[in-house]
Amino acid sequence: MGLYEVKQGILAHDRGWFGTNREGIGPDYNFELMFNSPVFLKKIWSPKPILGLTQTSTGGSSLYYGGITWDANISKNWFISGTTGIAYTTGRTSINKGDEALLENSDKKIQFGSKWLHRGAVEIGWNFYGNDTISLMFSHVSHGSMLDEKNQGMDEFGIRYGYRF
Repeated sequence: MGLYEVKQGILAHDRGWFGTNREGIGPDYNFELMFNSPVFLKKIWSPKPILGLTQTSTGGSSLYYGGITWDANISKNWFISGTTGIAYTTGRTSINKGDEALLENSDKKIQFGSKWLHRGAVEIGWNFYGNDTISLMFSHVSHGSMLDEKNQGMDEFGIRYGYRF
């Protein structure tokens, strides 16, 4: 299982498409490694394993994630992909009543309810020069209210450059 692609990009932090923007609108740095699909995943259409991180510049919540990605060519140079996996956040799970300063600014922090979250992403991109890609990506993390009643989640949208080996 060798390296298939390295991606990096800039994402808009906590855009709030499926929730409220709580942590500002600064850029996030995203880095991802995608691996060739191992043989045992062939039965589920050969998704590629990924490992990645999204580091915030706003002082908000960063993410470390892993999962699997299915991709498909929609023409000679255009592709789409869908990802599912888990993420670990550096953000808050909740804000305690005794934490007066945070309660006053509770609209400035996401309350995830859990450090472990589901991460889903969709991406559309263009492959050029054979090995290079440029793409637009949207991702969402939350736990779907399965682990705690607090589930504010976080959305990100941005542009990424990739190099395929």
